[in-house]
Amino acid sequence: MAAVAQNTGPISAADHNGSCCGDLEERIAELEATTATKGNRKMSLTISGQVNRLIMWWDDGRSSNTFYGIESSAISSRFDFTGNARVTPKVNTGFELTINSRAGGFNASLSQLDEDGKLTGIIPNVNTGPIGPIGIPSFNAPDSGSYFASGRRILWWIEHEDIGKISVGRADLPGLFATIDMTGGQLYLVANVPSYINGSFYIRGPAGQYYAMLWGFIIDTADGFNRTEFVRYDSPTWHGFIYSAGVAEAGDYWGTMIRYAGEHAGFQVAAQIGYERITDVASPGVIDPANIAYVGNPPNIKEARANLSVLHKSTGLFAQGSFGISHFGGSIIGAPSGYDNQVSVNPKDSSIWLVQAGVSKNWCGSGITSVYGEYWITNDVGADITGATGTTVGHDFTAPANTTGFTAVRGVTATEFRVWGFGIAQDLDAASTTIYAGYRHLESGIRCIDLALAATCSGGVSPTALPGTFTTHKLATEPLDVIITGARVKF
Repeated sequence: MAAVAQNTGPISAADHNGSCCGDLEERIAELEATTATKGNRKMSLTISGQVNRLIMWWDDGRSSNTFYGIESSAISSRFDFTGNARVTPKVNTGFELTINSRAGGFNASLSQLDEDGKLTGIIPNVNTGPIGPIGIPSFNAPDSGSYFASGRRILWWIEHEDIGKISVGRADLPGLFATIDMTGGQLYLVANVPSYINGSFYIRGPAGQYYAMLWGFIIDTADGFNRTEFVRYDSPTWHGFIYSAGVAEAGDYWGTMIRYAGEHAGFQVAAQIGYERITDVASPGVIDPANIAYVGNPPNIKEARANLSVLHKSTGLFAQGSFGISHFGGSIIGAPSGYDNQVSVNPKDSSIWLVQAGVSKNWCGSGITSVYGEYWITNDVGADITGATGTTVGHDFTAPANTTGFTAVRGVTATEFRVWGFGIAQDLDAASTTIYAGYRHLESGIRCIDLALAATCSGGVSPTALPGTFTTHKLATEPLDVIITGARVKF
């Protein structure tokens, strides 16, 4: 230690003619050039993000279990890289890059039979190996690390204070909102769109059967969040109003909306109305100009949604609601678009409405506490006018190839999804953390058209069938009860 203490003065490369510390100074220069917090000295760079993991208990009427430490699909763990630079006193430009976690245990892809999750719940299983169907590996087989990230938002923008903002890249197209949350985003964590939490769970029957239907097949409609490549315009704020419009992909997907936010007589008010138009053809797995996706009728989707949310500032009482409709054109198309749950070629029009209400207030000084209740209904999501060939009425949900344990559900002409729930969320401002817990009860109403005296949901009825040769049945199903609790930590 004495030898070290004798040499306490500053050291530079000049002290020894560059023989001692040249490598050190070169390394420092290299680190300065690559340090993220400094950017390039003209374009700023901010790194932020969040970790959101939860515990889920579920009971599908025939079995129950608890899944631990899973990823939230609705508000996932992520890194956010944002930057901006001033070009003139009124013009800014910048970028957004969000890397989204898609590690194992992504809750929108979990089911009663797979706690790790797959790309999709109903697996085609068309490829077989020496010991049977291959299917698609689970996210945790063997190491979820290889599935960690996906590009959620990747865009650049330029904004003039008086003219507005243009964005180019990948994100959510303007148009449809699921809801406007007056709790500062707490309900997005615990009470988001149900299919983002349990969409890949199988609907069960009273005899314990697994129907070839996922809960997600009858939930989503007009909920937006169609993340895609686009050019987007957002106007400056004018008396609380903002107008937005965008066009995506090959010009076959566009949307527009008007938003409002303001205060009136002690109430915070937020509203939105939007519209989307989709004619985008889903590319088939094997590109072929003769594929029915290209030579058949294109998708013809028109969707609209309106939202209204109100919060009383002094008491914290709030209510927020939403109503949306989806129109699919009423004729057979070449292939499903995949947008907003269009999984068949001749679906019925569908609708959704929801209300969430409660109280959101900082009672104890540590952060906002929100207590809420909720109720949702969707109608005719997943139901069809006819099948792909037009020779039978309704939607046929058939079992995946090379499986024997699923029960097919055929001739689906009407569906109803209902959910009610309640919960609580608590901000911990000192730690940039929100903890939450919520309960939901999901119910399904599925109606099928069947030949007279035939089994329930066996289908096979022709559009020209005479009265008396067919009947309608309601499929017996079990409800699904779910409790989630978790925490989101921002950094």
